[in-house]
Amino acid sequence: MIREKTVLHVLDGIKALYHGGPGIRNPQFVWEHKTMYFATDPVALDRAGWKVIDDKRQQMGMKSIAESKPDAHSTFLNRQPEHVEIAGALGLGEWDEKKVEIKRFNLA
Repeated sequence: MIREKTVLHVLDGIKALYHGGPGIRNPQFVWEHKTMYFATDPVALDRAGWKVIDDKRQQMGMKSIAESKPDAHSTFLNRQPEHVEIAGALGLGEWDEKKVEIKRFNLA
């Protein structure tokens, strides 16, 4: 039902947060990602965002979201983003990255 009604999803990734969310309570984890995401599939969009955040966490010497544990900046015990995979399994969108087409455009 939702899939038939939703046409475009927009994700503002101009400034992105890789730890300590939701919300910017910890500005040291914000980076200038300078990216806007547009998708017709909400699951594919969440999957792409999850990958970007995990890539940034790895670059900063941190564990992936799925492997991370509570700390002084993020006290959530369960930060498991499996809801994205579950949404794909329920047919709400595409989970498999190999089946998602990503197009990049650079704006000057």
